[in-house]
Amino acid sequence: MEDPGHVKFYVEVSGSMNGFFRNNVATDFKVDVWNIMSYFAQIAPKITILTNSGEAGIQLSQAVFQKKMNTGAFISSASTRVPIMLETIFRGLNTDNGEVAVLISDMKYSPVGQAAPEVLLAQYSVDIRNILARYRQAVSLIGATSDYYDKQGYCLTPKSPYYFFIIGKEENVAKMRNYISTFLSENGHFIDNIENGFDYGNPKYQFGIPYMCDQMDSEPTFVAYEDEREEVGDTCTINLKIDISDYRWRIANPDLLKNALSVSTSYGSKIKLDNLKIIVSNINDNKIERIAIASVDIKVYNMPMESDVIEWTLALPDTEYGLFNEFFNDSLGEMDPTTSFSLLNFVQGMFYGTNLSKKLKPNYILVSKVNP
Repeated sequence: MEDPGHVKFYVEVSGSMNGFFRNNVATDFKVDVWNIMSYFAQIAPKITILTNSGEAGIQLSQAVFQKKMNTGAFISSASTRVPIMLETIFRGLNTDNGEVAVLISDMKYSPVGQAAPEVLLAQYSVDIRNILARYRQAVSLIGATSDYYDKQGYCLTPKSPYYFFIIGKEENVAKMRNYISTFLSENGHFIDNIENGFDYGNPKYQFGIPYMCDQMDSEPTFVAYEDEREEVGDTCTINLKIDISDYRWRIANPDLLKNALSVSTSYGSKIKLDNLKIIVSNINDNKIERIAIASVDIKVYNMPMESDVIEWTLALPDTEYGLFNEFFNDSLGEMDPTTSFSLLNFVQGMFYGTNLSKKLKPNYILVSKVNP
């Protein structure tokens, strides 16, 4: 992961966003958005407002944006045209120097005023898929929640969803994803993040202290295998520590990780996974830096030959969106502040585009009875 060299923030203003922008109301949205934007003030001096047509409108300094946001100057009757917004952002993005774009929006697609709006909604996921496939950048969608107010100042819901959509090179998008997710998580307003267009390569890993076998130097090779009683509880045990810091945060869920971790042997030895633990810290040495380490014991027993090869890999939960479900289901329409109308179509287009993340490559561990 690498820090972005420049950040372009885009903010959508539309009728469905009004409840976040109410005059003199300190919504969670205002607090979190300003917290995130001001953190990147040195590399994100300007904020772009997206117009009713979806095109880029005026650019504001951070100070002017803060004032207009706080005083309700962004209250609007405009509709949201997500495909046009994305086209605008992609055309203005130059990733050569680590530039990333961040769209802040409730992502409620509203093709009002366009020909055949119902047909456009039905084709929405296809349009999103085609846009992402054409520009071929890494993307991450981060869900957040905020309180939401009507024009009389009444809180309609304490938990209205909105989103940060990050675009750029994968190493910069991953870093920005961790920054924004951490800010939101620290304030208790984080839902989840999902992503596409990443080539993760091999997982980084190391080993803990083995039991009833010895590791050769720092290699993934274990010798002097013992299996005296041929029971799982008393056999060669390899402690595998997998660095999952760079991956989507959902992989740190123990149940998902257990299903994602695939371990097998080449020559018939039996294996059992035990003591799965995950340690996560998003702030280290007083700075935002995600460290997430999964630890699991691989117990090898009933080895029929002199040696065996263990193959392991992770199948990342690329298309899992369970934490978003409460905001996708039972929407009453665009103006329902408790749900994300049409966003499921966006996510499906994001998942099933031609720019899918590449699968992780397998890793190998050699286990031998030989005692050198």
